[in-house]
Amino acid sequence: MTVSRRLVSASRHIVPLCVLAVLLWPIVYALWISFTPKELLTPPTTEWSWRWYQAFFSQPQWMDGLRHSLIIGALACILSVISGTGAALAVARFRFAGRRWLEAAVLLPLFVPALILGMSLLPMMRTIGLWGSYLSVAAAHSLWGLPLVFLAVRGAAEDADPNLESAAAGLGANTRQIFYHVTLPIIAPAVATGAMMTFVVSLNELMMAIFLCTPAIETLPKIIWPNLRYTLSPVIAAASGVSMVVTLVLLGGAALLWNLRRR
Repeated sequence: MTVSRRLVSASRHIVPLCVLAVLLWPIVYALWISFTPKELLTPPTTEWSWRWYQAFFSQPQWMDGLRHSLIIGALACILSVISGTGAALAVARFRFAGRRWLEAAVLLPLFVPALILGMSLLPMMRTIGLWGSYLSVAAAHSLWGLPLVFLAVRGAAEDADPNLESAAAGLGANTRQIFYHVTLPIIAPAVATGAMMTFVVSLNELMMAIFLCTPAIETLPKIIWPNLRYTLSPVIAAASGVSMVVTLVLLGGAALLWNLRRR
């Protein structure tokens, strides 16, 4: 192999790694700052400390925000999985009038800014009496989770062999048995992947939470935002670190499940 070819081959690996390093640097820097022993947002050099993580887990405000985020994320996952899986199977398995319109309607929230969604959902939630509840924020977050579940499950359903379901029906299985014993095991990794992605989106969403959260129900990003603007305490970095760790764990799990589905 000539020198020029070696350089080209090396650049194919080096350039993506450099781009990835630039994109990940803010995350690494925020985690680095969270271990500072000082009162300011400065990275530690010689001395590292768990001081601000201890402050995070000992203050009710932060723990309530984390608890609210986890509850809302779980509800958003349930709503997204139920609606997204049903819509994906309908589009993948059946041909009906309005099929393309259904697909477009499911994907539409991905292209609507969170500010617009939050402003639109606030009066609706107040009208139907859900404002101020976990369900109002979870329903808003599920608008972004629904397309994620839909895309993942539709791909898995389209890749699956439909003859398996036909064979099960020929052996006497009813629709419920076919779904639980044939279809669901096939699409389960895709469903879990979509659910994890929905949880990540819900955990880190801010704009819709600003409109729909109340003082009694505030998510972690909703609490971080005013503290970041007015206090600049390192406990904010610790809160961000906790959120990022949960996010990275879920993204890693989603990647593993996606590879399992491909196999």
